[in-house]
Amino acid sequence: MFDAPKIAIVYRNQPPRIVEDNNALGILWRFEHFHEKDVFLGPLMPLKNYVAVFFPLESDCADMQCRLSNLYPGAELVGYRNSKGDLSESAWARNETGLLSVHLPMPLYLARHLLESFSRTRCQQREIAQIRRHSDMVEEFFAAFVATVESSSESQDRKLGLSLLANRLLSTIRAEDCVLYLFRDGAGALQRAYSTGNIADLDLFEHHANGAIIEEVLQSGKPYLNNHYSFELKVPFSKDSVFIRSILCHPLEYRGEKIGVIELINKVSGAFTQRDQSLLELLTHPLAIAIQTLDRFERAERRTITDDLTKLYNYRYLMQYLEADVKRCLRYKKKVSLLFIDVDGFKRINDTFGHLVGSQALSEMGQVFRGMVRETDVVGRYGGDEFVIVLPETPLNGAMVIAERIRKKVEECEFVAQNLSIRLTVSLGVANCPKHTLTAEGLIKKADAAMYRAKELSKNSIKVAV
Repeated sequence: MFDAPKIAIVYRNQPPRIVEDNNALGILWRFEHFHEKDVFLGPLMPLKNYVAVFFPLESDCADMQCRLSNLYPGAELVGYRNSKGDLSESAWARNETGLLSVHLPMPLYLARHLLESFSRTRCQQREIAQIRRHSDMVEEFFAAFVATVESSSESQDRKLGLSLLANRLLSTIRAEDCVLYLFRDGAGALQRAYSTGNIADLDLFEHHANGAIIEEVLQSGKPYLNNHYSFELKVPFSKDSVFIRSILCHPLEYRGEKIGVIELINKVSGAFTQRDQSLLELLTHPLAIAIQTLDRFERAERRTITDDLTKLYNYRYLMQYLEADVKRCLRYKKKVSLLFIDVDGFKRINDTFGHLVGSQALSEMGQVFRGMVRETDVVGRYGGDEFVIVLPETPLNGAMVIAERIRKKVEECEFVAQNLSIRLTVSLGVANCPKHTLTAEGLIKKADAAMYRAKELSKNSIKVAV
């Protein structure tokens, strides 16, 4: 039995009796009466959620059917005659056009059977419409998946392809942000590989907000849904905050191997549902295939642009990127900052413990730097024990905040190269375009000179270019 379905009754002179005992029917269905003149002369504003519409067959049937179909979308149209007629199953019938006609009033048991069949039909129509919408969304996602794989030969196209997939996923499940955690560069732990919206600029989000959740999803292989999450994240260099209200996570697997976790944040206008969870589960397999395809291309490309020891960007790529970003900065009147970093007294480490220990310490140092900056920042090994970090669209004061964070983190860090406990510090020079120079080469020179002043004065310190 369905709860109080709405039935519209259009009448000409007076409302008809649907059943012989209206009182018996009143508690089961909700009847609403509309005069025929009001239907024809009134504004055509669709009235939704009606199961059926009864109208007099004495009316101009074709015009009335057309009008009622538009006025009551999805409702069953039933023409009626005010006569008792036969009390058997022939109390209603369909004509050659498919219109159902009935004799009124009807016995209660016939009315109950007829109206309940309308309710079941309407429910089935809604389910079919929902399945069609679901099918369309899945088809759109797979189209985005195919486009991503097809465009994976070029680095920029891969980034756009992954962005297309993530945004299509957000559109399909109606979430605000998407975060991908993957195993990268041989790391034993998950790293945030891609994120959208405000989350992209919030460094260390996974550690502060939901690291335990992501780890649990990865280890258990089970999805996670929480619509009562409450966490506030401060946006760097701003008074704004991002509030995490709801989370939906699912593990990513490729050919039986765990490759990461996908996380959707903040359901738009509501809460994540079991249907959202089922849909995400359906889409994780093609997403994992796309990620692995992109990753294979990236690994091949990375060999030509990364430093073998630290797995950071090499000198050649650093200079190419910096030159392009400085040009973009000047063209669009943006800011780009650069950190030039030198490890204090590193020669002593090589002399005392050997080059193998020194190399491992440098590798660990590089990962510390990578973990302290945003996804959009470029970290590279300039040469020897010198590193460069390019901070796109970052003002000088923002670069100073990041530099101090790095200096303090290295000072507190214990490097365990070859099971040895080694303490290190760094000296940093900071320069900004267009404040200090208008060229990539000038930015390097300015930051390098500032770094040397820091080493000469006290080491383990930061100096700004002049």
